[in-house]
Amino acid sequence: MWKKIIFLMIAFVIIGLSFPLIAAEKSSKNSSPEFEVGLESYIGFGLSYHGLSISVKNIGDSTAHNVTLINLSIDGNVLYNNRVTTGWMDVEPGTTAFIYPNSMFFGFGRFTATMTVTCDEGITGTGSGNGFIFGPFVFVP
Repeated sequence: MWKKIIFLMIAFVIIGLSFPLIAAEKSSKNSSPEFEVGLESYIGFGLSYHGLSISVKNIGDSTAHNVTLINLSIDGNVLYNNRVTTGWMDVEPGTTAFIYPNSMFFGFGRFTATMTVTCDEGITGTGSGNGFIFGPFVFVP
């Protein structure tokens, strides 16, 4: 009789301890988009409004709707007119999209660009990349 009671108590303890582990595993799954942002290897012409190619990879597990470039800052000897880039693309999980800022670029020397993107889900991602500009020609290794 005591063996059955001890066995049932151990079984209840094991089952009771496993429920928080199952709940924690379910809650740790991310159901939102997440971004990796950077400069894509690119040779561009800065006077054509496509001087940079910004890559946005969705590493989350849901679609990011209306991905928009909300900030572009460049450190270095670069003149550019930063305009707002409107949201127009959805990025599926595991895929990469490219944003071309609506800006002209002109300068000389090395630069570092920092970009911030957002989506309708309220998720933001920031990344940076280095390049070289010679007049209107932009080189990103």
